[in-house]
Amino acid sequence: MKVSPRTPYNIAFALILLTAVWSVFSFFSYHIAPLPERMPGPLLDTLSREVRPGEPIYLADQRFDRFVGSHPQYNIFPGGGSNAPKAARASRFFLVVGASMPGDFGDLDGFSATVAAAVEGLTLWRFERTDGAPAEYLLSDAFPDGLVIRSSAFPDGAAFRNGEFVIGPAPWERAQVKSGEFGPERRTALSVHPLDGPDKWIELTADPARWRAAAISLGYGIAASGDCKGQCPPVTVTVTQEERERSFTTRDGVWQQAELKGFAADRPLTIRVVADKAGKRHFYCDLIFRAAGEVTP
Repeated sequence: MKVSPRTPYNIAFALILLTAVWSVFSFFSYHIAPLPERMPGPLLDTLSREVRPGEPIYLADQRFDRFVGSHPQYNIFPGGGSNAPKAARASRFFLVVGASMPGDFGDLDGFSATVAAAVEGLTLWRFERTDGAPAEYLLSDAFPDGLVIRSSAFPDGAAFRNGEFVIGPAPWERAQVKSGEFGPERRTALSVHPLDGPDKWIELTADPARWRAAAISLGYGIAASGDCKGQCPPVTVTVTQEERERSFTTRDGVWQQAELKGFAADRPLTIRVVADKAGKRHFYCDLIFRAAGEVTP
């Protein structure tokens, strides 16, 4: 008996085959499409007029990550990860998106979003805070910009390699941006593994002038991982700026924060880290700059 080519089974098979061919074509055409090296002119023109020193620019798609290296004059964050919670601390920021607005940015409360510039396939959005809450700028947000690191192992300056500062001879003696757990709290900050011994030190010198904030605080702590089995003394953190000096001591597994009253938020300051016994502890710190409402250059 001759089988008709139009039986339901044959039609269903043909549809499945067409769908499979289209999926394979879409997959490979997406991955072989040339990735943009630089932002288009209209977006760059807008940023050159509007962006303030150190103001964050986020990329909503990892396909645009080459913009980070192509435009080092801007504080650009690569796509992926948890960028929206970082952006929520700012008074204003920019977002580069492709076809559509990511849901985590679209759901941010307390911001108005307007199109600052657009070209085919790319849109630059301007987010401005409307709720009047204080904005926060973290030193780790702009890492490694505005930061110089020295240590007793490298007193003339730590080398910056593969996205981290080399502060000691051991492979774990590095300074980088990481996330750590402090009890129930999880923080992303500067991870600076302390050197072992009271005569060993690490100094982080920050130039916070770009933030122009009204107040400045120090966040610090030992992450819950890599403890010292309760036998290590606290890590000492000393902040100096000209004639001012304040010292703090850590508590394992706790993130602490202290306002640096009397410290100018527009002049360099130094954070010195000393541990009598470093053990396997993971030390974190950050500078938090606060400004109510607008931050002007």
